[in-house]
Amino acid sequence: MLGRGVGGPPGSGGLLAREAGLTLPFGASSGLRLLHGAEFTADPDRPVRSDDLAVPLDGPPDRCVLLTPPLPRPLDLVGPARARITAVADTPAADWAVRVTVLAPDGRARPLAFGIVRRADPPGRPAGVTVPLGFLGDRLPAGARLRVEIAGHHFPAHARNPHTGEDPVTATRLTRSARTVHTRGSALHLPATARRRYAEPVPETCR
Repeated sequence: MLGRGVGGPPGSGGLLAREAGLTLPFGASSGLRLLHGAEFTADPDRPVRSDDLAVPLDGPPDRCVLLTPPLPRPLDLVGPARARITAVADTPAADWAVRVTVLAPDGRARPLAFGIVRRADPPGRPAGVTVPLGFLGDRLPAGARLRVEIAGHHFPAHARNPHTGEDPVTATRLTRSARTVHTRGSALHLPATARRRYAEPVPETCR
């Protein structure tokens, strides 16, 4: 949902600016389409890796994967981003890692945003989880797509959560965690900013 435009202040020399927030709902054809892993297993023995942008779509899912349609026009992003997900874990402790990747029209991938939170929600019950994704300053080209991954690990950048409530650094018992991501009520919130147009300055008259 695009936000309301805000004009430039008086005396801004004709500066026209519009600030907008872009919300991409999960499961919507115009938002983030679910590709894989609405139900997945966060397994400490095969954690999702932080140093690899490749996403396997065969075999048992180890993450939830969503994808936008190609952008119809360039998109400027300036400000904080976040993901809001409705999710379930069957363990008393769970990490929720969200990675956003830009897929260029030629297929190349580059990281855009990442965030991870640790939760201790009642096992088996849906919970609303907000994952801050940091401050963005980027311009995405027309034709690019955004891929969102939701996982239970981001290793080796972050220690594997044992899912028992123990300290991940000292835990000796690591267990699997069954996860479910509900598309309804889940969305990616991006700080989309409209392009700015500047008026030409009035030339100074020399006497």
